[in-house]
Amino acid sequence: MISLVSIFFLMSIPLIAAATSASLGPVYVSIDGKNVVAVGERWEYVVNVIGGPGSQPGGNFSYKASILAAEGGGQFVDPSNGISSTGVFRINLTAPSDPQDITLRLNVTSSYEFSTERAVKDFAIKVLKPIVIVATIKNTGDVGVRGVPVSFHVDGVKVYDATVDIDSLSSKTVRYNWTDPEMRQGEHVITVMLDPDNKLVEFETGGSTYTTTIFVGATSYGSTDAMLGVLFVASVVLSLMIYNRPKKRRMR
Repeated sequence: MISLVSIFFLMSIPLIAAATSASLGPVYVSIDGKNVVAVGERWEYVVNVIGGPGSQPGGNFSYKASILAAEGGGQFVDPSNGISSTGVFRINLTAPSDPQDITLRLNVTSSYEFSTERAVKDFAIKVLKPIVIVATIKNTGDVGVRGVPVSFHVDGVKVYDATVDIDSLSSKTVRYNWTDPEMRQGEHVITVMLDPDNKLVEFETGGSTYTTTIFVGATSYGSTDAMLGVLFVASVVLSLMIYNRPKKRRMR
C-alpha cells in the first residue's frame, strides 16, 4: 500500500507543473518602432515579451533577431540576441542601402527551469529613399543660445522637431530624412520654424519661419515612383541668421 501511494505522488508532479504553466497564458510579443525608414537609417525598436513559463519568479525571456531582406546590403540588427528577466529589450536596426520591404523577425523563448515555450514575431518595415531636409542655423550674436526649438513642416504638417544649442559666432546643422509611402507626386511646401514662440531668438528680419517649395515626381528627365522609394532627393539648405534678443531695461 505504501508503494502505491509513492507512485501516485510521483505521477502527480508533472500534472501540477503543466497546470501552472498553462495558467500563465501563451507567449505574447510586441514590437514598437518605425515601420517606414530611410535607406541606411538606424532606429531603435522596443520589444516586450510576456506570458509563458518565463513570467514565473526566477524565469527569463530570450530572443534572436534577424532581418529578412530581398536585396542590397548593409542591414543589420544589434544586439542580435539577448536574455532578460523582465522581457523588455531594446534593439537597433540599420536599414539596407536599397529601397525595399524588409521584415524584422524575432524568435523568442519564455523559460523557467525545464519548461520552455517559443514564439515568432514579424514586424514589417518599408525602406524608402528619403527627401533630405537640411537646415543650417547660424548664430551671429556674441552670446550662445541653448535649447532653441526647430521644427520641420511638410504641406502644413509637422514631421520633425528638435532643440539645438548654438555657440556664439557659430552654426548648427539639423537634418531630417522625410519618408512617406503615401507621398503624392507634384509640389510640396517645406517650412522650417525656428523658435516659433520668439522666446529665445528670431531672424534678423523679425520672422520665425522659412518656406520653400520642392517638386517630387515626373520631370523632363523621367519619372519616379514614391511607392518604390525611387524619389527625387532634394536638399533644402537654409542659412538662418539669428541673434540674441536683448532683455528689456526697466524704466526708472
